[in-house]
Amino acid sequence: MEKKVRVTIPKKIIDILERDIEEFKINKNTFLNYLYQELKNSYDKEKKICNFKDEETNVIQFNLNKKNREEYYDFLEENGIFNEAEFFREIIVRYAKMGRNSRELFLYKKNVEKIQMAIKTKKILKVTFEDKRVIEVEPYFLGSSKQELSNYLFCYNLEENEWKNYKLKYIEKVLMKNDTFKIRDKKYIDEIKKEFDPFLSKGKEVVVKLSKNGERFFESLEVNRPKILEKKDGIYRLECSTEKAKRYFSFFLDEAEILEPKELRKWFKEKYEK
Repeated sequence: MEKKVRVTIPKKIIDILERDIEEFKINKNTFLNYLYQELKNSYDKEKKICNFKDEETNVIQFNLNKKNREEYYDFLEENGIFNEAEFFREIIVRYAKMGRNSRELFLYKKNVEKIQMAIKTKKILKVTFEDKRVIEVEPYFLGSSKQELSNYLFCYNLEENEWKNYKLKYIEKVLMKNDTFKIRDKKYIDEIKKEFDPFLSKGKEVVVKLSKNGERFFESLEVNRPKILEKKDGIYRLECSTEKAKRYFSFFLDEAEILEPKELRKWFKEKYEK
C-alpha cells in the first residue's frame, strides 16, 4: 500500500531543498527517501530544532519507497514516535541546517567514503563522471572552496600527468583498485591543502592592468578573487591560474586588460571580439 507523507515546514527550508534538488539533479522522491534513510536515527523528540512560529510555511509531500515502507511503522513504534509530521519536519530541517558543502558530502556519502578509504590506503581510484568519461587518479584529499560552495577531489591524473581538482557532484561513481601509489610531492600537497583553491593557482601568475573602476570591482568581488603578489600603478601581479582568471575577470569587460600570459590575453581578446 502506498504511504504518502505530507509535511508543513518553513518556506525557507523548502527553498533550500528545491535548490539542492536542482543543483544535484536528484529526483524529489528519491531525495526525501534518502533523508529518511540516513537521518531517521538522529531524531530526538526531546530536542526539537524546528520552530516555525510566525514564519511563512508551505507543504511538501512525497511517497515512501518500498524499502522504507516495509519497516516504517515498526520504526515509529520502536522509537515511540506518534507525530509523523513532526518527525519528518525535524529530519528535513536537520538536513537544511547543514552548510552547503556539508549537504553535498552527505548526499554523495557513498562516493565520499570510497574516496576517503582510497586516500587512507593510498589506492588508485577509477573515476567515472556523469558524462561517462573514465579516468584513473591518485587521490590525495577532498577540499572545499573558501565560500563553502562545492567540494573537490584533489588528485593526480595518471593519464594527463597533471594535478587536478574535480567537482564531487560531477563524479558518478568511484572504484578503488588494488594498485597502490606513493605520494608524489608532500610539500606541494600540504600547501594546496592549507590554502585550498579549486583552480590550483599555486605557482601560477597572471598580470592584469585595472582601471579605477576595475580596482573597485576587485576590492568588492570576493568570490574567486586571486591573491595579490605585487601591485603598482594599477598593474597587478596575481597568483592565479588561467581558468581562475577566465572566471573572475570576464565580468570586468574593458575595466581589466590582461597583460600576461600572452595566451590568456589572446583568449580574452577573441572572446570580447565575438
